[in-house]
Amino acid sequence: MNPTNPPRFTIRAARPDDAAAITALRNLPGVRHGTLALPFSQTATSVAFLEKLGPDNHLVVAEAGTELVGTASLNRYTGRRAHVAGLGINVADPWQGQGAGAALMAALIDLADNWLGLVRIELNVFTDNRRAIALYEKFGFVTEGCQRAYALRDGVLIDCLSMARLHPAPSP
Repeated sequence: MNPTNPPRFTIRAARPDDAAAITALRNLPGVRHGTLALPFSQTATSVAFLEKLGPDNHLVVAEAGTELVGTASLNRYTGRRAHVAGLGINVADPWQGQGAGAALMAALIDLADNWLGLVRIELNVFTDNRRAIALYEKFGFVTEGCQRAYALRDGVLIDCLSMARLHPAPSP
């Protein structure tokens, strides 16, 4: 790190006292639009979620100064899928497209590759979320399929892509 040019975002593990900020983030229209979250999320739901995190659940937050601007999770599966994790990212509406998602993604990819030894990371993303799809592709994710009528959003059934990243990447 160059001390004269500090990173714009600080990535750290989520803490119990982040519950209110995480709830506020999940209630933003743009965040909710790209997730399966319902309107009017309550802080108690975030508290319960944070309390249930186990050793295979990694939740990090991105901060700009003291403002929580994003969250990302990497959830390792068990048993015969212990080499796989699911990934999710949320970035606050005014911070989308500003590099927070890339900072969160880089932190989770480092964790997956260099600390957990994961082979596969998978995720779902709505087909109209072009910014997120471009970010995932930048980090080596490829589309494996499309799930039609995947979720109800604003009264309309929306399709989603199933994407995954293998490490090491398969040879062509």
